[in-house]
Amino acid sequence: MAFSFIKPTRHDVYPFIDPQDGLKGAADGKTVLITGAGSGIGRRIAQSFALAGASKLILGARRVEKLEETRSIILESTTECDISIIRLDIADEVSAKELFAGLDSPPDVVVSNAAVALAQADIAASDPALVAQEIDINVKGPYLIARYYVEAVNAAETTGCLIHVSSESSWKFIPNCSTYGFSKIAGNLMIEYLQREEERGAARVRCVAMHPGGVVTELAGRELPEQIKKLLIDQPALPGGTAVYLSTERARFLSGRYVPATADMEELEKEKGRIVREDLLKTRVVGWFGSLGALVMIIWTFLSFVSTALKAHSVAPPRSCTA
Repeated sequence: MAFSFIKPTRHDVYPFIDPQDGLKGAADGKTVLITGAGSGIGRRIAQSFALAGASKLILGARRVEKLEETRSIILESTTECDISIIRLDIADEVSAKELFAGLDSPPDVVVSNAAVALAQADIAASDPALVAQEIDINVKGPYLIARYYVEAVNAAETTGCLIHVSSESSWKFIPNCSTYGFSKIAGNLMIEYLQREEERGAARVRCVAMHPGGVVTELAGRELPEQIKKLLIDQPALPGGTAVYLSTERARFLSGRYVPATADMEELEKEKGRIVREDLLKTRVVGWFGSLGALVMIIWTFLSFVSTALKAHSVAPPRSCTA
């Protein structure tokens, strides 16, 4: 990924992405579904959309009592939002399918936030059962949410927006986080594929992957190594406001990309031309040419072959005229 001009300068909500300031009314009339909304980042994202004017929130998680807490917190700051609670296991296909089948219409925005970090160990010391469970929730789960959301939007012939909550560990080495890291990079790639499908008309949903920053959450407090916890200096309001921004039409240029909430979104807009032109903020193999480089290599190989053939022909001895 290319981060040469993108710096982690933000650690809390700021006016440009504040749902009560720069993004006031940005979610007016929208229905927003958030998975993993029972605590931490998911809870604050839900609150931010409510403050930005969302008319309806659908909160999904396995622990209904935590969703009740989220609803109570949101209603303390606004009473103009209808809030539904759904017990949801994103890794269970029936649960994910019934979620969208049971709605009158597909949500305008889905924030796929639910995730776990269970296998905190070097690969050789990891527990295969925990790894399998983590992959089930972090890879299969977001896939099922995306699959049935896109299907619902396509069937309704409307449009939607999917925000996948990613992680810095999807591209950066963090000790003992291998399973979490490769499960999150799978989500980044899924977002890229979905965006390509939208571009060719196979999906009516635009997508983006968002790194929420280093936020102290229930998951981080329970399962991350101490050396990692010390780096968690970002406030939950930061990914909350960033998610609202990414759901707006002005953020369309970031579709299919990995966007760190710690970057200044106003500054990113100033780099819109470069980001689109150079196709930045995507997962790539460093050191390889890419599609243009591959074409150059093919041409270079062909010209080298022709040059070698011509040289061989020019020094070839005359043919014998004898039988």
